[in-house]
Amino acid sequence: MIGSMMERPLLVSALLEHAARWHGKTSVVSQRAPQEGVTLGWADIDQRARRLAQALIRLGVRPGDRVGTLGWNHHRHLEAYYAIPGMGAICHTLNPRLFPDQLVQILHDAEDVGLLVDSGLLPLLLTLENLGVRLPWVIVMGEPGEARAPLLGTWFDYEVLLAEEDGGFNWPDWPEDQAAGLCFTSGTTGRPKGVVYSHRSTVLHAMSVALPDSLGFSACDSVLPVVPLFHANAWGFPHAAALVGAKLVLPGPWLDGATLYALLEREEVTISAGVPTVWRGLMSFLQAQEVKLHHLRLLGVGGSACPSMLVRYFEQEQKVTVRPGWGMTETSPVAALASPKRAQAELSGEARWHWLEKSGRPPFGVDMRLRDSEGREVNWDGKTPGHLEVRGPWICEHYWKEARETERAWFPTGDVATLDEEGFLQITDRVKDLIKSGGEWISSVQVEQAALLHPVLREAAVIGVPDPHWGERPLLIMVLEAGRVVEEEELRQHLARHVPRWSVPDGFLTVDSLPYTATGKVDKVALRQRYGEYTGG
Repeated sequence: MIGSMMERPLLVSALLEHAARWHGKTSVVSQRAPQEGVTLGWADIDQRARRLAQALIRLGVRPGDRVGTLGWNHHRHLEAYYAIPGMGAICHTLNPRLFPDQLVQILHDAEDVGLLVDSGLLPLLLTLENLGVRLPWVIVMGEPGEARAPLLGTWFDYEVLLAEEDGGFNWPDWPEDQAAGLCFTSGTTGRPKGVVYSHRSTVLHAMSVALPDSLGFSACDSVLPVVPLFHANAWGFPHAAALVGAKLVLPGPWLDGATLYALLEREEVTISAGVPTVWRGLMSFLQAQEVKLHHLRLLGVGGSACPSMLVRYFEQEQKVTVRPGWGMTETSPVAALASPKRAQAELSGEARWHWLEKSGRPPFGVDMRLRDSEGREVNWDGKTPGHLEVRGPWICEHYWKEARETERAWFPTGDVATLDEEGFLQITDRVKDLIKSGGEWISSVQVEQAALLHPVLREAAVIGVPDPHWGERPLLIMVLEAGRVVEEEELRQHLARHVPRWSVPDGFLTVDSLPYTATGKVDKVALRQRYGEYTGG
């Protein structure tokens, strides 16, 4: 016997339809220059997305086709987020921070039938065209009449296209397991690989993000995705905001501390999320100007380990709850968040800061396990590391164009981690970033976190370098606060208070800046290429 409930597919378009019908006047704010923006309502976004869907159909886009987007966080990109999967195609977000040759490869692999691109990114598109990319058409997302860089192929103005449609388009029903989005990994461990999100996985992920023990969205919130729309679904913000009818604030490419602070205050943002580098820039501005945040209540941090000094500053000085998390493109991405249970909520002082160094616990829908090199599950004791594997309805089973015979019951993340007795995850390192020294494994993440507790260090990265006796030893590469100096012996003593003696680096190297990947993580590959043979001096 089966239940007697209605069968309605979980569709991305249903999220927008709900927001338009029940929260139509709630604002969607799009920053188009520092201190300048345009405000629409969810009903406006829905109507414009329907017009875009009509335009795409007239251009010949069919269900299952990939349509690329190359843009920052603004309302036109948001409209494409809904219009493309809404009319049955697949929204393929491209990261403009990737190297041109990577973008060429990704466009070739995805076989996009067309591309929507920001007017400010046309020079990048021209570079791609000069490298051999040929697209049937390009839609330029910008203001009508803006000066355009020359393009080799057929192109259309976004607003002109929309003006030619009447918006009388009904979102069709599709099977909920139909593909809705495509995002490629950043390729830091090899060739970028495509992850295909379904309508069902996207809606379920949005529901999870909005839960109280996740990021806790409500219709009363003003939410700001600092994380880009092209970075793993902007961590679910565009979909979760529509799900609950929250105000959505889109910052464009302007993420410096001053502009971000003005936007947070002007739009009374209550929830935001992004990578640590962005929040470090905001922290520096707040400290320099001696100003406070008056509306922000929750700050999501992911993409890389959240430095303890960042957590302490925002929680102590700004009275903002910091919620570190863990995920990856293959997990949609939110798979764990440091949301307290009752016992953790009662922690204070150093015990609380220590707990907030965790990567979080999984929400309903995500399951995790740790296995050793022989495939045996390891204990949940917070000490025994294992290879992290995950599963769930918004976890990648196989990559784009990967044969289905590679179906997985569990997805191997490539991370080494521990789980404590309460089920809180601690990412120890990426497998490729662990350092094997004299038979002992050293976590680069643990050493980096400890180093950043020193007030003189602004940024820190640890890599392994060859050692004739131990095989490998850690090298600490650091960026200091402006005008500050620190002695190596002082750093050694500082680190020895926080990590095992064998984990204290032998080498210390001060640099002006660290290289970052297109997704805001320290580029360890570039560091190993540059300093992998470092012997001191």
